[in-house]
Amino acid sequence: MTEQQPNAERPPIVMRSVQLLMSALAIGLITSIIRLTQRAAGAPLVVASLIVIAVFGLGFLLIWQIATRRNWARIVLLVLILFGLPFASLAYMQELKRNVFSGALGIFITLLQLIGTYLLLTKQSNLWFRKRK
Repeated sequence: MTEQQPNAERPPIVMRSVQLLMSALAIGLITSIIRLTQRAAGAPLVVASLIVIAVFGLGFLLIWQIATRRNWARIVLLVLILFGLPFASLAYMQELKRNVFSGALGIFITLLQLIGTYLLLTKQSNLWFRKRK
């Protein structure tokens, strides 16, 4: 099996999906670190920050795998999104009551994830993932 060039023949819809998913992840990472710094200090902050960075790092790795035409990564993303959506929806509705901006930002991140995931399931995307050699 030869390694493909990451951008070779990648349809615009897949590139757009990767951009949306990376944006959602980057915004989520930044907001998570900001929230941590507001709620913790000292050693607990360092440990919590390392855990958050590691989890988001796995997210970036998953999206990179999608961008390099790994179908298993697309399926893992879909499962994670479908499993997490009900929990995220409840959390963001509660967050909206506490802080409108924070809750709206969470909803925006979720919308980016949903749109990005949907784009990975279109006919053009499916064909691209199937052509992998």
